[in-house]
Amino acid sequence: MLIRIAQLSAAVLLAVPTLVTGQPIERCEGPGGRITYSNAECPEGTRAVKALQPAPAPSPEAQKAAQANAAREAEAAQQMAEQRRSQQTATAQLQQQGQQQQRDQRSTDCAYLQGEIQSVHRMRNMMVNRPFYSLDDLEKMNRHAEQLTADYHRVCG
Repeated sequence: MLIRIAQLSAAVLLAVPTLVTGQPIERCEGPGGRITYSNAECPEGTRAVKALQPAPAPSPEAQKAAQANAAREAEAAQQMAEQRRSQQTATAQLQQQGQQQQRDQRSTDCAYLQGEIQSVHRMRNMMVNRPFYSLDDLEKMNRHAEQLTADYHRVCG
């Protein structure tokens, strides 16, 4: 008899999950329009408005197809991430090249300005050593040297 009860209880326990998953879910409406959901009878003070049937379990073929689809999507996401990383690396390299070109151009500009400043000073000294020069010419040379010096400080720091 004890064995028979154990067999019955095992059969009931095995049947419960299939009954629970197949049970409809009740949409219960209470006073004031309050909505609750229950997989048993509606609580006291509420009334059943609608029974919602749960979706059927997917077939093994559908599960395998979903797993294969998930694997394909994960692989595609990995490829996209790798592409994004390579694009970011390429962008960073281009930015570095651009910055290096700016530094090179600045260096070239500074060297040019230094040469121009030295040239203006030499020309001014040559002018002063000549017997005939005008103060206007000397003043122009001084202004030009000041402008070049201001440009040098602005560009080269």
